[in-house]
Amino acid sequence: MRKYGLYLLIAVSLMTSCQKKDTVTVDTAAETTQESSETGSTAEREPESTVESMSGTDQNRNMDADAQTDRFALIPIAVSGEYDGEWDDTDQTPIITSRCDKVYVQGDGYDALKQSLISLNKNLVSQNKEEYASYKKEAEDMRNNYPDMKQSYVFNYEFNPVRFDHTVVSMYWLKYYDLGGAHPSSVTEYHNFDTQTGKELELCDVVKDLPGFRKYVKEELSDQKAEKGLFEDYETTVDSLFAGTDGYGLLEWCITKTGVRIHFDQYVIASYAAGAVEVEVPFAGNETMFRTDYIGKNSEGWAKKTSPWETVTYEKGETDTSVSYHFDDAADGYGTRNITIEREQGGKKEEFTMELYGQPQDGWIVMTDDGHPYLYTEIQSENDWRTMEVFDLKGEKIRHVGTSNDSPHGALLNDPDEFYLTRRVDALGTYDAYRKFHVGESGMPVAENEVYTKVNICDSKEEETALVSTRELPVTVFDGNGKEEKLPAGTKYYVRATDLENFVDMELSDGRRCRLAVKKSDKGWGFEIDGVYEEDCFEFIPYAG
Repeated sequence: MRKYGLYLLIAVSLMTSCQKKDTVTVDTAAETTQESSETGSTAEREPESTVESMSGTDQNRNMDADAQTDRFALIPIAVSGEYDGEWDDTDQTPIITSRCDKVYVQGDGYDALKQSLISLNKNLVSQNKEEYASYKKEAEDMRNNYPDMKQSYVFNYEFNPVRFDHTVVSMYWLKYYDLGGAHPSSVTEYHNFDTQTGKELELCDVVKDLPGFRKYVKEELSDQKAEKGLFEDYETTVDSLFAGTDGYGLLEWCITKTGVRIHFDQYVIASYAAGAVEVEVPFAGNETMFRTDYIGKNSEGWAKKTSPWETVTYEKGETDTSVSYHFDDAADGYGTRNITIEREQGGKKEEFTMELYGQPQDGWIVMTDDGHPYLYTEIQSENDWRTMEVFDLKGEKIRHVGTSNDSPHGALLNDPDEFYLTRRVDALGTYDAYRKFHVGESGMPVAENEVYTKVNICDSKEEETALVSTRELPVTVFDGNGKEEKLPAGTKYYVRATDLENFVDMELSDGRRCRLAVKKSDKGWGFEIDGVYEEDCFEFIPYAG
């Protein structure tokens, strides 16, 4: 008998496999401490192409030649969370905690997509708050009835990117529940958008041959039946999900670089112990099955997000290699702990252990185009300071390559040739800022330019903190001619980018962009603007302590 997860979605059947979600759509070398220095020089990289706003119908994506050439270029994103919780007044232990992640596209352009994601974020936050309200009373009753158990309810909507480029945006939220039962449970909610139009895609927008696609999925599931212990009636469930008539949910799917993946949560077609069941129909060899616009980038390199204790297997030469890693517990959340990496290659086992400080976050196995594997692990310290540890998995012995002060911080890392990393910077305020990177010759991430772009997780300027000037300031206005102006006291400036040395780029209230020339202060901290210390130029500068 089939069992299902915690929530009930009403399937909307419009046509076979066309199901709508319940949403409204409308860089330089990284600063590192390395055991071995970067060898060789950084190759010259072509600057990013800009993609103009697109118009047209859902069926006709009029991409110009430049956009078509650069349609696989990664677009930067940022992730933030809304938190809620209740704590015991006696000992301040949590009774219930909740988090709902929100995703924001960074930089200029993509206006239609940004509006769609704003709507999606609001929808998910609303769902999360409704669930929080329903579980809060239950959690408080549990604590009152069993005060010695200190059972804490946890439920999070955790964002996970799959593909973010000029063509496709694909992602999912893992809805994680730990509500006092025998074990936690989770459900996934996938969303796929056309980057240029902002339209939320249906499977039939991407797959031309739906019967052939479904046949491929069912044949793959048949091969997994014994291994996964699929339910006897799993084929009926699969057919119902494809048709949108199952009644217990929508068919969950995403678009990867290499194909279209179908996802079945625990209990949908197999037991909890089997975990989620997935089938990916590859683009390669099945090109006629898909709409050409959405087929992903074909490259030798790849990066796979992985978790502690999870084993990742890949072919190195003609030998299968399996790698996993895990962390020891620390005395407190941010204390010292060991990371242990285990590798089996050609029947030979290798183990590497190293002491690290901080709380483990995400990890990735990164394979370069020339077949060199690395492990990237993100570590969080106090005040949300993050670093990334890099380990070389290729040699006879696993070794630590170095530590980067830039890390993904929730962004996508699936291509060794192109990814965005974030670090905390101090330049007319403290904030997170990102640059584009690629994997360098040593395995360390190498930035492609010296300019840091401020992470923006606000839907409008009204939500953003402005720097209000207290005196007239000279600026260079980006109007095509680089016109020099002096802007009066009381002007509102919104930080957009900086090189941490010579300038801070700003946006004004009217949308114009300008540059403030700055110079490091002789005081040992901060900057001077036109010979005046920064604190004497603005009403308030939001630096973190």
